[in-house]
Amino acid sequence: MTLYLETFTELLPKHPNLEDVKADFLQKAEAVGMTEFLRENSVSQKTVEHRVKEEISNFMTANVAEIIEQRGLIDHDQIELLGFTHENPDEDFIAAVRDAVQVSFVYEAARESHRMKAGLHDRALKNAGPKDEVQKLVQELATAHPVLVGPSTLHAVDEMIAELHASAPWMSDVSTWAYKALRARYNTGQTWLALPPVILIGPPGCGKSTYARKLAALSGAPVRTVDVGSSNASFTVAGCDATWSKAQAGIPLQEIANTGIANPVMIVDEIEKAGTMTASGGSRVSLPDALLGLLEPTSSTAWGCPFTRRTYNMSQISWIMTANERLGIPAPLLDRCRVFKIGYPEGNDLVDLIRKLSAGRVFDEVSNCLITRVVTAASKGNPPSLRRIQQLIDEAAAVTQEPVLH
Repeated sequence: MTLYLETFTELLPKHPNLEDVKADFLQKAEAVGMTEFLRENSVSQKTVEHRVKEEISNFMTANVAEIIEQRGLIDHDQIELLGFTHENPDEDFIAAVRDAVQVSFVYEAARESHRMKAGLHDRALKNAGPKDEVQKLVQELATAHPVLVGPSTLHAVDEMIAELHASAPWMSDVSTWAYKALRARYNTGQTWLALPPVILIGPPGCGKSTYARKLAALSGAPVRTVDVGSSNASFTVAGCDATWSKAQAGIPLQEIANTGIANPVMIVDEIEKAGTMTASGGSRVSLPDALLGLLEPTSSTAWGCPFTRRTYNMSQISWIMTANERLGIPAPLLDRCRVFKIGYPEGNDLVDLIRKLSAGRVFDEVSNCLITRVVTAASKGNPPSLRRIQQLIDEAAAVTQEPVLH
């Protein structure tokens, strides 16, 4: 099940539809009263009555005649008289013409509003930046109607978390936290994936990133990874001004534009390695600084993109950051995120993991030998990473597949 994230599309420069604007104006006019609405739009009752007299004594305009027909204001057998002079109209006919005239004034106000909104829309696209890529991205976002995805029911949440826990039982604290956070949202009708920002701290190869990708896959949300080691500037996340030679939108907004899904999972690996750079103008730019605006609920709902020069609601993104150690993570990030300390799997979790990874690939005897080897190393304070365990299984599987020489 998917749900539209209305607050996201409302912040985009959607091209106004004239019929929608007319319907909206008419609804407002009928709610506050035609006379009051027209007065607020500088149309007096005297002006209305003058127009009514003209419509009756002269040839009725096609505009008023069309409104009378659309609104069913006169009997069907009188419709053929529309557009012609009416010498002795009865009170019902005069009332119908008056209603249509008032509506025509409402529509005139709607057309003027539409003209202004269309102009603002066109200027917004033009001012978004000088590059064709900017206007293309803005237009895609404006028409894509980004949706929200995730488990559709609480039962589906239960199943998702159960499978997530089974894949990494040594990270049960994280699964329990995610489960409680999602249940709290689903109980209020927010049935899509949206987790508070979290930082998973643990040694390399303990399964942090794999866990995050598994969570995204189970939920149906797209996932993107920001490699801090390859780029420590804020541009990776926030994007940069379109006037720059190699400007582009930030990865989160790119992902929403590419997938049409407003709540992707963003993984930021090795956040403790994010440093600070100085731009050519002397300003300080860093990935943690760029993240802060996207993590804060108050600012993420109307986050300003420097590339498109527009604001977007980015508050439904799930941010999962990983780190090998706590040292180096900026305090503002730690304050805004739930932090978990992750270790390597131990005991039964370790044994079960090896059996699961080696199932169907090596004989049970080989699997038992691997378990003994790994458990012994762990007991001596040298637990292998999940990557090393996978390598051992791959090597053992390769050996068993080698042909027997005679």
